[in-house]
Amino acid sequence: MAIYLEIPRLDPDFPFRMLINDGNILTTPHWHREIELIYVTKGTISLGIDDVPYQLSAGEIAFVSGGLIHYVLASPESERFVYQFDLSFFGDLNTENIDLHSLLLELEPLSSNWNNEQENKVRKLLDDVTAELQNQKTGYQFALKATIFQLITILIRDIPMRVKNPREIKISTTDVLEKLDKVFRYVEDNYQTALTLEEIAEVSGYSTFYFTKFFKKNTGKTFLTFLNDYRIDKAKWLLITTDYLVSEIITQTGFESDKTFYRLFKNSMAIAPLEYRKRMQLN
Repeated sequence: MAIYLEIPRLDPDFPFRMLINDGNILTTPHWHREIELIYVTKGTISLGIDDVPYQLSAGEIAFVSGGLIHYVLASPESERFVYQFDLSFFGDLNTENIDLHSLLLELEPLSSNWNNEQENKVRKLLDDVTAELQNQKTGYQFALKATIFQLITILIRDIPMRVKNPREIKISTTDVLEKLDKVFRYVEDNYQTALTLEEIAEVSGYSTFYFTKFFKKNTGKTFLTFLNDYRIDKAKWLLITTDYLVSEIITQTGFESDKTFYRLFKNSMAIAPLEYRKRMQLN
């Protein structure tokens, strides 16, 4: 099974890092011991945590406790800031012997389910962390540590506990993620060909009807939308890293017609492919 353990390379003396991911980056199902905050700054993303799918829009935050399996499907124009830190960051000052891992596992993960004051506080602290990392003025690591300690305090004091609905029917985490992983891998290997819904449903082991509902429920997108977004992302990469003709890129990314490609690209990026290349092409 390709649900993999991620081991972030964190400095043991300062076990924290920040990543900026755009819509080109598909995060397949994985887990790590570090806790993670995902802050959407542009567009929308679909996020799966454990066996529950969520939708996040710009300005919203998700909290992922260490050990939980999660994945991200992002819209092409989206951007998300990802903050990861190991709980050892707080070890020396945890003289109260708070069981942080157990406590954080119970928190409500989506900021839209917090109250406005809680969400604004966390957003402000994440903005402060980002600014310190980008500016790196003298003493920025002191400022970072102070801000991260404020952040963990708000999480353990103020963020509500997750509401569990005993009547909710859930497919097991492992089953959902195994099937999604099969789909993601099959798309990666075959997106250049004319994939059909029947074909991908067979990969998942479901009927076409049930797969359609399953995929929408667990990713927030129809399979066709996901596949087209994925192909557009591949096309964007080829536009900025190669000199291929647009017609060659259309063929290489699996689009059956030029008209479909141009329509979807324009809907996604609001500009034509050659204009995108002109603006974004790497030197």
